[in-house]
Amino acid sequence: MNKRSIAVAIAVIASGVVVGQQSAGAAPQALPTCTLPVPAKLVINSPDSYLYSLKLGGGCPKTVQDTTWWAVRPDGTYNFGVGGPWDSVTIWINRTPIGVTTRWTPEGYGRDSAGHNVARLLPATSTTKCAAAIGLTGVRSGTKTTVYARASYYNTKTNAFTRHHGRVLFQKRDVGSSTWTDLGWAYPNAKTGAASFTITTNRSRDYRVYVPSSSTVWYAYSATKRV
Repeated sequence: MNKRSIAVAIAVIASGVVVGQQSAGAAPQALPTCTLPVPAKLVINSPDSYLYSLKLGGGCPKTVQDTTWWAVRPDGTYNFGVGGPWDSVTIWINRTPIGVTTRWTPEGYGRDSAGHNVARLLPATSTTKCAAAIGLTGVRSGTKTTVYARASYYNTKTNAFTRHHGRVLFQKRDVGSSTWTDLGWAYPNAKTGAASFTITTNRSRDYRVYVPSSSTVWYAYSATKRV
């Protein structure tokens, strides 16, 4: 074998050793995954709105003692971080931005008490809005039935439910039926705060009312009222 052939052979062998080492390092043992079970719909309905003692999902091993997810705003800025062991991750809803999607971005891996990576953390998303509530009353007199609705929403400035000024949708359902039919939309009276709808009927029916979502408030349905 001439000198050129020897040099080529040595280069090939050396290349094979390097490639083999890189391949071994590029395929670490697969880790189980941990999901953050934050609901897609987060609701603020009190000054102390929060979720607590969430258990990590997705087959996350119970040996996990250290996890971190960052709540990231749409503009890419960080809001705050959450984490903990397998069964005690706490999320404060009232610290997430209202009306936008929060991306829960993992930082690193889930680690055990010795600091070893034992799980791969998966991202999640959620949207936070304030709660809405709506009450329904009704009265039937002769062939006329009138239903009244008073809607409210949680106001983070006053930390209390306040009058909702948006329109609401009245619906009816025949007794024994499972199908709801729209009656129509109505706005609340400026003085009383109640929206109303009157129909002509000589039969008892079920009624409910719906207040739609806005950019900062979730939708809501009233309880069913038979009139």
